[in-house]
Amino acid sequence: MPARHLTAAALVATLVAAVCGSIATGLFAGSSDFRSHLTVALHLYETARPIAPHFLYHGLTAVVYALQPGPSIFVAGAAVIVAAYWLTGAVTYAIYWRVFRQSRLAVPWVIAVISVATLLAQPITTVHTYTIGYLWPDPYHSPTFTMLKPFALAGFAGTVWFLTRHQAAGAGPGVLFALVTLASALTKPSFVICALPSTALMMAWRLWRRLPLSSWALIGGLYAPAGAVLAWQFLAAFSGAGGDEMYQDSVSWAPLKFMSHWATGLPAKFAASTLFPLTVAAVYWPPARRDTLLQFAWLCFGFGAVYSYAVVETDHWAAGNFVWSGYITLFTLFVATTIFWLRQVASSEGRWSTRALVCGAAFALHVMSGLRLTWLYLREYGP
Repeated sequence: MPARHLTAAALVATLVAAVCGSIATGLFAGSSDFRSHLTVALHLYETARPIAPHFLYHGLTAVVYALQPGPSIFVAGAAVIVAAYWLTGAVTYAIYWRVFRQSRLAVPWVIAVISVATLLAQPITTVHTYTIGYLWPDPYHSPTFTMLKPFALAGFAGTVWFLTRHQAAGAGPGVLFALVTLASALTKPSFVICALPSTALMMAWRLWRRLPLSSWALIGGLYAPAGAVLAWQFLAAFSGAGGDEMYQDSVSWAPLKFMSHWATGLPAKFAASTLFPLTVAAVYWPPARRDTLLQFAWLCFGFGAVYSYAVVETDHWAAGNFVWSGYITLFTLFVATTIFWLRQVASSEGRWSTRALVCGAAFALHVMSGLRLTWLYLREYGP
């Protein structure tokens, strides 16, 4: 990446970390959800035994707590979240730069604006805070979800990269891909449980059509690490093998049990959450249905929506822990849809046509809604 883009990426990452990190820091003081994660991290620090099978956030917080000169677990937890937001901004910029680096959009300020706008996008709503029923690319209220975002986005991009290329030369990209997968699964398995079946369908399709595919890289970088972590997590949390201290439950198929308990007007809220990707898919249907990036993004989101609306934990069903799959896959769908839409805009025949402007208007509604919510959160929880 050229120096001017490195500078722009660092500025975007710093802006995201400063704004969203200050919100998260306020939530650590004002939200019982955040404080409960600090309690888990402190337990891990004191006993070296995790309570939850997705423990990477808690483990990193414990490490920072052990290394910092001061005694505050609060500072350690906030530092990890600020770093996660910084990494999310950097990964988002890097993905957009790689996609558009040879187009007329390869200007630092343009990619910076696109990155920030994407990270601001939220459901189109007038609510004043996170509300169950909508699907949130960034609900703010979960430190583990915040930490998942950069790893899920990098894993999403890596999966698409290996899906569309012949067997990759060299071990470096595959090892990095495997590490990202491990980090994603150990932070929160919400994304990998969607990526695994989606990738299997894409691989089968591409093998049948004899299209380029790095199958061994996907097996070694996605299926092997994700499968190992998910198997351990299932045994630890859902079979009783994790011991008395480990979180215990089972999984049930219960369509709308969680969502209808907490919310009404679910179809309208779904539409308000997904207007932009739905609009782009509708107005660009012929090229959109053939685009590998959008195919994979929609498959992931399809599985995420199924988990969100139809799967619950048997005992702790009201916690809605499977809803995070819908949230994180909507985030990757927004990124993929933005890339596809801007490719149409940047192409010689698809500049700012009427349908491009219609899609842009839908995107702007999400961004303005997210900007308003971010401002409200800053006023409530910021410095």
